[in-house]
Amino acid sequence: MIFNLSWKNFKGQFLNYLVYFVSMTFAVVVYYCFNAITYNRNLTNRVGQEIHIDSAMNLGGILVVVMILGFMFAANHFFLLKRGKEIGLYHLIGMRKEQISFLFFIETLILGAISLVTGLILGVIFSKLFSMILAKAMFLQVESLFYASIPSMIQTGIVFVFMLLAVSFRSSWLIYRYQVSDLLSKTKKRAANSNNLSVLEIGLGVLGIVFILTGYILSYNVIRFATFLMKLVFGFAGFLIAPVAIMLICMVGTYLFFNYTMNLVVYLFGKDKFNYYRNLNMLALGNTKKHVRRSGNTLSFVTIFIAIALGMIGGAASFYTIGMNSVNITAPTDFIVAQDDFEKVAQVIENKTDTKIDSLVKLNYKLTGSRFHLKIGQDTEENNISPINILALSNYREFQKINPYLKKIELHNKQDIVILDSIQNILGGFIRYGSDFTLSDGIKLHVSDVRADFLGQDLLRYSFPTVVVSDEQFKEINSGISYTLNAFNVHTNDEEELVNKISEKVKPKWIAPVYYKYQWVDNQLLGYTAKTSQKAENEQSKEYSEDDEQEYWQLNYTNRFSELRYNRRAMGLFIYVAMFLGVLALIITGSILMLQQFSEAEKEKENYDLLKNIGIPKKEITKLVYQQNSIIFFPPMIIGVLHATFAIYVFSKFISSSGYWLAYLSCGLLILIYLAYYFLTSAIYSRIIHGKYRQ
Repeated sequence: MIFNLSWKNFKGQFLNYLVYFVSMTFAVVVYYCFNAITYNRNLTNRVGQEIHIDSAMNLGGILVVVMILGFMFAANHFFLLKRGKEIGLYHLIGMRKEQISFLFFIETLILGAISLVTGLILGVIFSKLFSMILAKAMFLQVESLFYASIPSMIQTGIVFVFMLLAVSFRSSWLIYRYQVSDLLSKTKKRAANSNNLSVLEIGLGVLGIVFILTGYILSYNVIRFATFLMKLVFGFAGFLIAPVAIMLICMVGTYLFFNYTMNLVVYLFGKDKFNYYRNLNMLALGNTKKHVRRSGNTLSFVTIFIAIALGMIGGAASFYTIGMNSVNITAPTDFIVAQDDFEKVAQVIENKTDTKIDSLVKLNYKLTGSRFHLKIGQDTEENNISPINILALSNYREFQKINPYLKKIELHNKQDIVILDSIQNILGGFIRYGSDFTLSDGIKLHVSDVRADFLGQDLLRYSFPTVVVSDEQFKEINSGISYTLNAFNVHTNDEEELVNKISEKVKPKWIAPVYYKYQWVDNQLLGYTAKTSQKAENEQSKEYSEDDEQEYWQLNYTNRFSELRYNRRAMGLFIYVAMFLGVLALIITGSILMLQQFSEAEKEKENYDLLKNIGIPKKEITKLVYQQNSIIFFPPMIIGVLHATFAIYVFSKFISSSGYWLAYLSCGLLILIYLAYYFLTSAIYSRIIHGKYRQ
């Protein structure tokens, strides 16, 4: 009889458990596919040793477990609250707590087992699709086959059985701890106190808005905020502390907003007597008060989770663009080779059939000392004394013909220069140069522009800033040393084979050390840059100091194919994991809100029946349902999107990229998903209260 009663009540909750089942099944599919990919030898062998695909998939699996475990706890809590009358009925017929707990324990295990089996079957079916998507994201040419990974099935089963046991034990603990009467009394107490707000609650409600706005203002001025923290005791750590501090402020503001600010807003609307008594506004406000008070913590959690999910999707898209852009920065042509190793590389190319060097450009640099001003954030300018690379304008334009990423440069005066600095590629909004450069031979140069560096890997140029000067000025600079890089493209039928052969012949290594030492004395830059150390032998054993001779080495070569292959695989793997986790997070948060509203539908069904009995039209009641659900779905959606938008803005101030539109597009994806959840939930909610679904 007990199991028959349980089965009857379970069927009454079928709609709620269906949402739970679908979400759980999707999570099992994602986890299994992530795990199965690590056993796909065709794929992992094709990726190679440079990309640890198993580590990324295992990390993704752990995050899936964390997210789904949180969802299971939240869903289980809703089920217990909603089935309070059923638990009370079990008490009335003489069932002990351990019997009730065991009943729910078995119910959870059965539902979880069905979700697990269904998810594993679908996982095997869709594992090929997951593998194909990953291979496409990583630009891999590999055959994907249908296969059932037994180790992945076992691991997935163990993990989800553990989660089901954890949820079942928590359910039993809650049943043991609370009496149904306790839960009912708490609900009544909250309802009784919902008409008035204390001074503390009003203050906390105002603070919710203040904290969120403060977080947004600091986000908009993140460079100044980071600089302020750097001036305090944090030093350069303030550069990293600033985004974390903004995130914590927004999280606190989110909690206060949904637990107190929304109550304050509803309370203030209730003071408007003219609108309060119009139509069904009085009932709508009354229900909204109860819903907001009961859902404050859930809405806070959902909003923060939304922001994290959007940040995950948007950040992945942005990182992908940044990764691909870094290839254009470090390897704008097929090869850039130092003069010392150029003959070795050229010989390998000549010995390979159907392969030849195309569009060779020799980049002739001069490395000489300079004094210039550098501004970090909003801080005061600091004097920097170090070597810089000098490149003639004509040489730059020659390279521009085979390098599509270089923009046109015009120098109107002999002293004008354009700075090309790799720092601008990443921290363009955080670094500023002064207007003047002074060279060691007394030449003064004027900065006309500062641009991102697309001349190739800066380690080939000793990692110093590069300036483009007029040809006339280039000839007059005689201090320092000169060196040559060879940039060229290659016409070949098999790039991978060519790069492998070159790697066997010429290993990446550090070559051609340079030594420099400069000082600013009596408004003059004194010192040297040389290919051999200028230290006296008896001085080389002295302790190092800032005024001592410095030593730098040069990288011998770089190639575009290796850089492109690595970044495509690394960024493709990253965006693959982040996209699936982000979508899963959005589905989980939407499912939590849907389950919560289905619980509210049963609680409010009697009130809606009263409205129908007093003659309120069905259309007006349905309108009221949509209005109340909008209070639950729209604020988390709007604030979550705002959080993510400002987070992306902060990220754009630290790392410059043209791909942030993809991040904002992910915000549009969230809006579409949540609108779908909102309309689906409202439609089912309406059918429940109109008696078209039996609860």
